[in-house]
Amino acid sequence: MTYFGFLARFVVIPLVIMRWLIWRDNQKKKDLPEPLTSWDPEKALIGHSLVALTYTTVWDNYLVATKVWGYDPKLVTGLR
Repeated sequence: MTYFGFLARFVVIPLVIMRWLIWRDNQKKKDLPEPLTSWDPEKALIGHSLVALTYTTVWDNYLVATKVWGYDPKLVTGLR
């Protein structure tokens, strides 16, 4: 599996599902419980995505640099 295939399966698809669930709840006028209403669902989804992208990029680069793991050069785009 390529890295883009991994991202599609385990990042993009869950984000699309969560976005669809937010849309569906908005259509049904379904509200979150009171303790969970301090953030707009759209902003919370974007915020979680940005935090995950930030820490996983740093962590992954560190692990590759220290040779804990690596990627098959044939499966990498070559973008740096």
